[in-house]
Amino acid sequence: AEALACVSAVNPDVILLDVMMPGMDGFAVCEALKTAVSTQHIPIVLVTALDSKEDLARGLDVGADDFIRKPVNGLELRARVRSMLRIKQRHDDMQTLMQLRQDLADMVIHDIRNPLTTITMYCDLLRSFTEPQGQEALQTIIGQVSRLNSYLTDILMMAKMENGSLVLLFTAV
Repeated sequence: AEALACVSAVNPDVILLDVMMPGMDGFAVCEALKTAVSTQHIPIVLVTALDSKEDLARGLDVGADDFIRKPVNGLELRARVRSMLRIKQRHDDMQTLMQLRQDLADMVIHDIRNPLTTITMYCDLLRSFTEPQGQEALQTIIGQVSRLNSYLTDILMMAKMENGSLVLLFTAV
């Protein structure tokens, strides 16, 4: 229980977790770690003397990434930890790339909207100076700018959905 309270602050790369512990067993700890958003990405290796297929299945069901049977062989332990570290490193790299993608999308959307707003503003100004046949061309320009703004809004919404930051407001209609 103490380890659960501080594991998200420590942010380990791999957790070696004994299954048979007093109070809260390793299965319960593993399940709690894998359901918490702040710790679900951490690979967990269950260390156990249990050897039944049911115990293995239960461990996988609660989210364990690997198993090591007791008595622990040092060579096997190091190999499995290295494997979990590679998985964790790939996860971290992917998270970094996803954040860069999000930042780039936000920047591009912002940087494109500014010129589109300027184009719309100048089209509105030109309406008062333009002959009737030019009005149709201005209306076409404004329509296309509106379409581009709509595309940018869609891209922004998709990015927010992927990022999990889209907030839906429900109202009665």
